[in-house]
Amino acid sequence: MPLEQTAFDGNPYLGIFCATSEKLTLAPHSSHDKFMAALACLGTKVIKTTILDSNLLGLFCAMNSKGAVVPYGTGDHEIAALKAEGLNVLVIRDAHNAIGNNICANDNGALANPGFSDQDLNRIADCLDVEVVTARVGGFETVGSAVIATNKGFLAHHDATEEDMTNIADILKVKGELGSLNMGCGFVRVCALATTKGVVAGEVSSGFEMSRLASGLDIV
Repeated sequence: MPLEQTAFDGNPYLGIFCATSEKLTLAPHSSHDKFMAALACLGTKVIKTTILDSNLLGLFCAMNSKGAVVPYGTGDHEIAALKAEGLNVLVIRDAHNAIGNNICANDNGALANPGFSDQDLNRIADCLDVEVVTARVGGFETVGSAVIATNKGFLAHHDATEEDMTNIADILKVKGELGSLNMGCGFVRVCALATTKGVVAGEVSSGFEMSRLASGLDIV
């Protein structure tokens, strides 16, 4: 099934604990069999690892098929695990260390928190091999939490403006929709994981929210 709903140890905010690209999904070491089975719908290789010795992989990592951006303090063994999967790895020493909440990327482009320095934006672009543009979505600078995107579409925070939606579409080069998950949460990326092959969302997301998610991401 291309659409699944689950929780990580009872927590429906899956995007805090996992990160994914078209090729690779990062999951905590403590992921149970049922959770791992749900991740299979993403159609990627799944590895169990940590970032900053933490299970909060989706909070601390932003990635696409080419690279992964992680915060300063990420261990050498954690960086080596990502490089072993063929990824460029960039370590950023910045106050915005919740990297996953501050960068939204697919394989076409990336949105970034306006608080990143020009130097870091250039480094992020080199790592992910895409153009990186600073943006706000619905007035929020944490664009990585407010937009979930694949190479086919995106779902944005329900407060995103028409201008925001046009900007996101121009940068990521895909169309999308407004929505929420987990019964009204506009920070959709922390509620779900998505690739062009499938979606896993928090188990408390409503049928209407799942329909909007599938439509925005063009999941048939």
